[in-house]
Amino acid sequence: MKHTRIIALSLTASLAGLIAACSEPEAPAMASPSAVDTMAEQVAEQESATDPQAMAEAAVAAEIALGSAVKRLCSSVLVGGRTVDHVMANELNSPALSDADFNFDDDIVSGAMAVNGGTMTVRALYRDQIGCTLLKNASPISLRAQFDPELYPQKPDVADQPWPIGNQVALPEEVPGFDMTAVRAAVDQAFEDMEPDQNIDTRAVLVIHDGKIIAEQYAEPFTADMPQLGWSMTKTVTAALTGILAADGLLHVDAPANVPEWRNDGDERRSITMEQLLHMTSGMQYSEVYTSGSMSDVILMLYTTGDTAAFTIDKPLAHEPGSTFYYNSGTSNIIARIQRQLFTNYQDYFNFPQERLFSKLGMTSAVIEPDASGTFVGSSYMYATPRDWAKFGLLYMQDGLWNGERILPEGWVDYSLTPAPAAERGQYGVQMWLNAGAPDDPDSRPLSNLPANMYYLSGFEGQNILMFPDQDLIVMRMGVTTRGPRPVWTLAESVLAAMTATEQATD
Repeated sequence: MKHTRIIALSLTASLAGLIAACSEPEAPAMASPSAVDTMAEQVAEQESATDPQAMAEAAVAAEIALGSAVKRLCSSVLVGGRTVDHVMANELNSPALSDADFNFDDDIVSGAMAVNGGTMTVRALYRDQIGCTLLKNASPISLRAQFDPELYPQKPDVADQPWPIGNQVALPEEVPGFDMTAVRAAVDQAFEDMEPDQNIDTRAVLVIHDGKIIAEQYAEPFTADMPQLGWSMTKTVTAALTGILAADGLLHVDAPANVPEWRNDGDERRSITMEQLLHMTSGMQYSEVYTSGSMSDVILMLYTTGDTAAFTIDKPLAHEPGSTFYYNSGTSNIIARIQRQLFTNYQDYFNFPQERLFSKLGMTSAVIEPDASGTFVGSSYMYATPRDWAKFGLLYMQDGLWNGERILPEGWVDYSLTPAPAAERGQYGVQMWLNAGAPDDPDSRPLSNLPANMYYLSGFEGQNILMFPDQDLIVMRMGVTTRGPRPVWTLAESVLAAMTATEQATD
């Protein structure tokens, strides 16, 4: 079984290295496949395949490999509308999965592979309207009992209305203030590799100005009607739902977070506030970055547990709450569980985003997937079409107003765009990436070629929605980029240059 252990560890290392670079522009460089393979071989050579610790590590590695594959396959096909062959060829083509068997059986997707002399099987359950959930410490019967799709809110019939209210788009030939030839060239370039053999795999690009889509392009077989995974862009949606509940008087961001496990006398975590969770300044010990010889907490959380919030809640403090900014996906899932605790049943909780946010915006494709405990994976698992994702970005550009109705509470957007005190470079607000720079040094901002008041959603594999308030501009890109620079930064610079060039020509 030594061979099985090597390939499982190799895939785990690959996943960890990629997730480590999932969101922020200052993230460490991704490990190359050759370096990952070398590391896995070294680990395999150092430990006997019959050693109990080595076998336990191999089992966890296989669980991660299968869990990530089954989850992506289930969601990409049954939520995203893709074919099995396309997912297998593009995301699940690792040699580590060459001997794995995958199966679709009605609403269950399973994967099996040999490990430690036996067979490991991982399954996911698909539920209409709320997507796929890994079956961890839960049965299909218990999860089906949580939710009845027939009781899900009716979605608005807006398909034939113009975007952003609906989904109809007529791209303009010319746009005042833009060199559209340059814009279209920039969009084309976002689908091309920026480095040799990068396999940039851009799947969608949209440019929105003055509330209208002025450029849009997809890579085959993706279309405007196919939902795509936003990964950590989901965090900002989780924050928006927090704002809605705060406006209802059900949450108070400056109060200690409602986590019963932290209420014991002497538990220093009891002072952690909701705001500190939103700011990623909880001070909790957590690994979002892969380091040699260990597995990142974010990977273990997503693929080895059925309760993503409890996984993080159990972590001890590493710093005084509020003192240190550290990007921690687990805190977003704690926020999601705090939201769930406000509802008397799972049905009402699962209906809440649709009733109070998605239906209001005409985001008819949006799906947030829960874990097996019944909590939305608010850190990572929302699918929506690129046009619907863009509507969410536009909501923030419009200060939380939509078609004359206030969706987010007054002041919530400004609050979200105020840097967390512990974010020394002004790089993070309320589950939102910023480009402000240090208070006394705006030139220290993470993206020096882009405006200081630009803010953005960001997710693993290069999901980005960039908002430029001064230009009334949104630039977004979705895809699966696993190495090299993200194309969205160059795309945004080029679109801004096309805008500036026209303005200068008319002066």
